[in-house]
Amino acid sequence: MVCPFCGSPYEGPFCPACGRDAAGSVVSAPMFPPSVCARCGAAYAGPACPYCGTPFGASPAISGLRAAGSVFWTLGMGAYLLLLVACMAAFAYAAVLVVQGALAGGPRYIDLYVLVPFPLGETFDVGAETFVAYFALIAAAIVASYAWYGIRDGRATARAFTRPLADFRARFESRSAWIATGQVFLATLFFQFAFVLVLAAGGYEPSVPEYPTTIPDWYMYYALANASVYEEFVARWLLIGVPLLVGAAVLRVLRGPASVGATPLWRHLFGGTLTRDSPRPLLLAAAILVPLSAVVFGLAHVPSWGWWKFFPTVVAGLGMGYLFVRHGILAGVLFHFATDYLGALSLFVGDDLAGQIVLGIFILALFFLGAFFFAWYFVYAAGLANHFTVRWGLRQPMPVPAKPDLAWGDQVVMKQATRAVWPAYPLWKMFRPPPPPPGYRAPPPSPPDASPGPNARTSPSTPSGESSWILFTCARCGGREARYDAGRFTCLRCGHATP
Repeated sequence: MVCPFCGSPYEGPFCPACGRDAAGSVVSAPMFPPSVCARCGAAYAGPACPYCGTPFGASPAISGLRAAGSVFWTLGMGAYLLLLVACMAAFAYAAVLVVQGALAGGPRYIDLYVLVPFPLGETFDVGAETFVAYFALIAAAIVASYAWYGIRDGRATARAFTRPLADFRARFESRSAWIATGQVFLATLFFQFAFVLVLAAGGYEPSVPEYPTTIPDWYMYYALANASVYEEFVARWLLIGVPLLVGAAVLRVLRGPASVGATPLWRHLFGGTLTRDSPRPLLLAAAILVPLSAVVFGLAHVPSWGWWKFFPTVVAGLGMGYLFVRHGILAGVLFHFATDYLGALSLFVGDDLAGQIVLGIFILALFFLGAFFFAWYFVYAAGLANHFTVRWGLRQPMPVPAKPDLAWGDQVVMKQATRAVWPAYPLWKMFRPPPPPPGYRAPPPSPPDASPGPNARTSPSTPSGESSWILFTCARCGGREARYDAGRFTCLRCGHATP
């Protein structure tokens, strides 16, 4: 029979979801008492967590591992955001020195080049007005990266920090560009430092570029800021954005608009247009362009630094290429600026022993925190590989155990259990869910299977022409809420779209 109050199918004298009998009297407490999910920390009452699908009574051991990962994640992201604040403060002070130095007499060299793959171009000695105007463009791009992501991704960043500790994957896969840039920065910083340590342990002393002693410190501040913007233009915009635009336009002509998705073609120039659910031709093009641009980016540093710099720069180029296609060119500028102006901070410290100690301890903390993100990206890459092999039909997906459907009464009890944390809310209402909303129709029970198992799941049949509730469960995070558009469900929790 079907409970007339919560719509749950059941057999016996009382409903196991709301605890009522046929007359509406509460003759028994719910079969599943209110509890806290061992995975995501949500309060609910029912056979499984309605947010992530974790069964009732699941062991919290895995939750402890996720909580530990969230602690490392929080420390890493906090250190990265602190670095961005320090870099912007240093740049604001350095900008004054650059303008004063340029007006006082120079040097005023501007390098314009392309990568083919080594730098090819000219160096121009310009006037004070031209140099200051060019530096103003560089400064505007850096400030725009802070402002754009501060406005667009501020809320997503705050939500990532306030998630339950057990919900580590949702933190790591946040859609915020601040979070993605920080994670990639810490991972690549660890690899670069570890690579240098390995070379030093083998007896090789890495070389550094030699600059004329006549070049003042303020020009170095300009050069580091210029590299953060101009190198993104020649290495990511020209080598990824332009070819991606051309390739998308050709595919649109040859195979039709469906082959490149609904994203406007011009947006590929600025990046931030691809996700794991983007059209396959665009993902394959990005899989070629990003490594190619990273190799060219690494070769461009060989003439000044030597061949030892090639591999660390390629890894950094892969990170910036990923940020370009996923979050846009300003994310690459943000990453590049944090990397280069970490070196500018050492110029500001100079010979101050106290400053050197503080900066050294901070860099050491970034190094150890980066080891965590570097290791986790291997796990993340394995998950992406699994996603693409299943989506593109290279192998069959792994079977997923069925989760029990949640009726209206279970959802109401879960909501009331969540609200019960407020002292003013009566706790006894957790066991007395209100009747369903107007217009809600309980699905009729399906005929029993010949041999139903303990976790058997039934799908209610709906007469033709009538609307019904559709129970959605995200395949990635287990979320229960989704947006339906153009024949696809998009999870409102993690952004995953059904293929």
